[in-house]
Amino acid sequence: MRSFRLIILLTFCALPLGACSIYRVDVQQGNVITAKELAELHPGMDELQVRAILGSPLLQNPWHPHQWVYAYSFKPAYGNTEVRKVLVLFDKDDKLTGVQGDVRSATPTTAATAS
Repeated sequence: MRSFRLIILLTFCALPLGACSIYRVDVQQGNVITAKELAELHPGMDELQVRAILGSPLLQNPWHPHQWVYAYSFKPAYGNTEVRKVLVLFDKDDKLTGVQGDVRSATPTTAATAS
């Protein structure tokens, strides 16, 4: 009987220790734009063609309607946050004039396997 009480006491003392570990997840937000997608863009494309390739922009500034912003951030569970931004520029006739920003050739390895 005494050993049974000892086992129950040890079990109840050990249960809270399982709650001490913290699980963290990788967090992706925004538009993932690759160099391959940017290579498909060329000057003179209209907004619908650009939207078909890159998807809808994350931001459209009401004061600059001819600029689309594609932003992306990746926060690994343990590590530094990676932030990228691509700016797509159109002229007054809604034709593509240029692309600015930082895009890497591939997405982070953990992000590619999570999809």
